[in-house]
Amino acid sequence: MKKAEELSYRLYSIEALRTLKKLMSYEQLSSMLQIPSTALSRYVNGHVIPSLETARSIMSIFKKEYLIKEVNNRIVVDEFGAVDSSMIIYDPVFLKHLIFSEYEKINSVKVDKVLTLEADGIPVAYQMASILGKEVAVARKAKKLGIRDFIEIKQVFESGTYRYIYLPRNAIKKGEYILLTDDIIRTGATIRALVNLCKEAKANVSGIFSIISLKKMHTKLEEELDIPVISFVELQ
Repeated sequence: MKKAEELSYRLYSIEALRTLKKLMSYEQLSSMLQIPSTALSRYVNGHVIPSLETARSIMSIFKKEYLIKEVNNRIVVDEFGAVDSSMIIYDPVFLKHLIFSEYEKINSVKVDKVLTLEADGIPVAYQMASILGKEVAVARKAKKLGIRDFIEIKQVFESGTYRYIYLPRNAIKKGEYILLTDDIIRTGATIRALVNLCKEAKANVSGIFSIISLKKMHTKLEEELDIPVISFVELQ
């Protein structure tokens, strides 16, 4: 992790600690983190920045004690088993929390640009790109007016049905390292289509990120594609 990235991570751990402080006492946090309450108070009040090791501990507790529980509370599953992530992806502050909790994993892959498919992947991609300081490319399910030159890929679903998705040809460039993002990995069809878009553009897929993975699809895709897949939570 570079110095600037490390500082950003350490500073964000203070935001995580402030959120935790709303849920529990300094005494409880001190017991979990093995850090004196007086030191925690100085972090919360912005007088001292935690070390990298302390920031890692804070983010680990933040994920375990708050984020995972809150994600599960916000996921809506209807009577047919369809998963709705709206209460997660359309809350930019909460979404930022999720991405920063996986920051060290994300930062381990080279990224020149973030690519997603409309529509629910867009909030994730923009938050990710904002944190990484990168640009976003968005593949669409219909050609956009005013753009003449597209990369066109067939997206095939498990049922055998398919559709075409489109990406402006200049949206990603040859040799760029691309991080793919989506809110949910259900069957892997969207991710495979985005990988094929990158192959067509002669760009490199360096990693994949999703908020939710269904039925171990993140593990299956990682083995199938030989690309690191980071997923915040797994649903059966």
